[in-house]
Amino acid sequence: MYQRIFSGLFFLMSLSTASAQNDPSTWSLLDSTSRYELGVNTFFAFDQLMDQHKRTPIELMFRKKIHEQNRIRLRVFGMLSRYKKIEADFTNIDGWSNVGLALGYEWIKPIARRWEGYYGLELEGSREHSRSFFEQPDLDPETNYLENTNKYDREIRFSLSPLAGLRFRLTSRLLLSTEFRLSGYMGEQQYTEDMAIRTNEEGSQNQIQSSEGYTVKLNGLRFKPYTGIFLNYRF
Repeated sequence: MYQRIFSGLFFLMSLSTASAQNDPSTWSLLDSTSRYELGVNTFFAFDQLMDQHKRTPIELMFRKKIHEQNRIRLRVFGMLSRYKKIEADFTNIDGWSNVGLALGYEWIKPIARRWEGYYGLELEGSREHSRSFFEQPDLDPETNYLENTNKYDREIRFSLSPLAGLRFRLTSRLLLSTEFRLSGYMGEQQYTEDMAIRTNEEGSQNQIQSSEGYTVKLNGLRFKPYTGIFLNYRF
């Protein structure tokens, strides 16, 4: 999958470079007239294209120029999925959501006419929630009860990430960028599982038979060598 992506990007870069070799105004990535930059991570589009069973969160990046070679950045990402299947007395519902927000600062280092590097630091917070519900008739044929299992999984995580990346200028307004991050994170995960029965009648209430759960403290390091390719527009 990545070979196709990078082959396409290399082709775009070659065309863009060839068309602007004689235009000095496009030599510099630094643009004194633009203060803002809005980017979208294209990874989710390529992921869906290559494998329809994969789902990647949508991710947006907003940058604001503070000085000529310094930027503050705001990154927002999230995803929501839901699956529901009902057949006769069998019910299966699965839901998952993930949202996050990150605030960071960048230092820019020009490399060539159309290339620049950057490095920085980012603070991120995210929340993930999933629920799985399954209900089926009681195995005892002489009873008229439905058995169900309800599982909840919640996770809150905070991380601090040094980062470094590259940007390439396609046009005066459009840029491609990619980066890697080394994240030190901490957080908490809460898991709950309830098992219940209810009479097989419309509007009946669950009677909890058992309930268990646990809480886990999270901490560690995570290295992300590839975080996707952002298509950025500056204005």
